[in-house]
Amino acid sequence: MATAYKILGQTLPTANTLSNVYVVPTSTSAIVSTITICNQSSANANIDIMIRPINETLANKHYLVKGVTIPRADTMILSPGVTLNASVIVAVNNAVASGETAANVSFNVFGVELT
Repeated sequence: MATAYKILGQTLPTANTLSNVYVVPTSTSAIVSTITICNQSSANANIDIMIRPINETLANKHYLVKGVTIPRADTMILSPGVTLNASVIVAVNNAVASGETAANVSFNVFGVELT
């Protein structure tokens, strides 16, 4: 079994738009070691991180974090140690509150792929 340590995905999603950061390839397993969220805006941002099988519709059971506030010009680092099988999606959302303009929130997912 080959092991590849890597950046699994990076995104700077549009505000209030669910975006896939990483989809585990076919015949592959993955371990997500670290997720970083960097709010580069001058306003607070509320973020969501979801992990779900590709064949399931998004539901409350898929949220790793939901509605967590990242203060303006701040970074959050998570070390979930989540194991994923093939065809699992890591998705994110920068849920901007009404009247706020936090759109520059980047997400980085690091880990290991096993093939």
